[in-house]
Amino acid sequence: MVAPPPIPEDRLADWRRTDDLTDTPFSAPGLTVTARSLLYEDDRLRTAVRERTGVDRSWRFFLATRLELTPSPPVTGALRGLVASRAGRGFADRLEDRGFTAVERSDRRSLRVGDDDARLFGYDARCRIDGLTLSVDGWLAVWAPDGTFRLAGGAYPIAVVDGDGKTADALADCLDPSAFRGELFELIRGVG
Repeated sequence: MVAPPPIPEDRLADWRRTDDLTDTPFSAPGLTVTARSLLYEDDRLRTAVRERTGVDRSWRFFLATRLELTPSPPVTGALRGLVASRAGRGFADRLEDRGFTAVERSDRRSLRVGDDDARLFGYDARCRIDGLTLSVDGWLAVWAPDGTFRLAGGAYPIAVVDGDGKTADALADCLDPSAFRGELFELIRGVG
C-alpha cells in the first residue's frame, strides 16, 4: 500500500477531505505505477457562497498525490519529463471529470518546493453553474523529493464571465483569485 503524501494539515483547517483514493494509473510488463491521492474541498468558501447565493457546491479543491513506481527506477531527467507530461494530461482529464470545460494548458514553469524544483503547469478552464459561467484557474506541480514522485495542485474560480443578476454579483464578491492562488501555492509547497 502506498503511503499518503505528507500534507500541510495546519493549513487545511477550513478544508474538508473528500477522498482518499489508491489506484493504478499505469501498468505494463516491468513497471507498475500506483498512486495515493488525497482530495480536499474548501468548506469556508462553500459556506460563504451558499449563505449569499443559496448555491451549494464545491468551488475550490486541492489534491496531493504520492506515486510509487515498482520496481523503483532511478529518477532521471527523462523519467521526470515522462511523469510530468502524463500527470499534466491526467490533471486536465480530472478537471473535465469535475465538470470543467474548455480546459487548456496556459503556463509551464518551475516552482520551488522545499529543496526541489517542481514542474508547474497552469490551466485555464470554464465551469457552468446555475446559469452562470465561471473562469477557472488550475495548477499542478510535479516533483520527486525522495525518489518518489509527488503531485499537488488544485483549481479555483477567478471570475464570473457570463451571467447577471443577484447570484452573479454575490458570487463575484466571494472570489479573490490572488488570495486563492497564493493559498494554493502555499499548500503545494507544504506537501512533503
